[in-house]
Amino acid sequence: MPRRARRASVAGDAGGDALAPDLAVNAREWTDKQIFWILKHGVKYTGMPGWAAKDRDDEVRRMVAFVRLLPEMSPATYRALTEVPGSGTAGPDTARIAVCAGCHGTDGRGRGQPDMPVLGGQSPVYLRAALQAYATGKRQSAVMANAAATLTPGEMTRLARHFAAMPGLGTTTASGSLNAARIVREGLPAEQLPACASCHAPGKPYPVLAGQSASYIAQRLRNWRGDETVVDARKSQATMPVIARRIPEDMIDPIAAYLAGK
Repeated sequence: MPRRARRASVAGDAGGDALAPDLAVNAREWTDKQIFWILKHGVKYTGMPGWAAKDRDDEVRRMVAFVRLLPEMSPATYRALTEVPGSGTAGPDTARIAVCAGCHGTDGRGRGQPDMPVLGGQSPVYLRAALQAYATGKRQSAVMANAAATLTPGEMTRLARHFAAMPGLGTTTASGSLNAARIVREGLPAEQLPACASCHAPGKPYPVLAGQSASYIAQRLRNWRGDETVVDARKSQATMPVIARRIPEDMIDPIAAYLAGK
């Protein structure tokens, strides 16, 4: 454990009022591995909790990258990244939309970030269900759980309709890998891998993937596959993790590119 984190732990254990370290200063002292450990597990006997979503090391890694940049980040840059202009003075729905747009963009296309999904064109029913799942913990994401937890049912419905009405998804004109196209359309019966299109298509109760960000699709598939050093029986047996593990590793990027229309 990093030196200052140890001091906080000792002070907390002794009942003292240990101050949280200034990450803009202390991040210089810690390695990425140490920051990752603290963010994921927290620090015992202090007020530092662990990451609030299991199996989301991808979110933790993104936060590590943010903490690593803090010592060199100007106050103006920090405010631009963490504050939503006008969200505190606008009407309730406008303010909620502005908060969502901080990550997903005003057009629902993810602001060009590789880890942000395109929301425009999704089914409003699916988006509404996703918000509800994040709020209840049925779907894991510390970031989205925090965003959804304060939403009322009516706000969830209105947000889902707002972003679903935007263009962005639903078609692909890719002429990429024939093997990727085959998996998307037909699956791999010998590997008990169903076709992606059997669930992920307009009119289905699952998210539309055609036109989605290739980097987002590939990232989610790899996250679902889990740690390659852990035996399959100890990994999640939920539908998507099982399907992701049946996709050949060398086909993840081609499938993602095909679905994205590249």
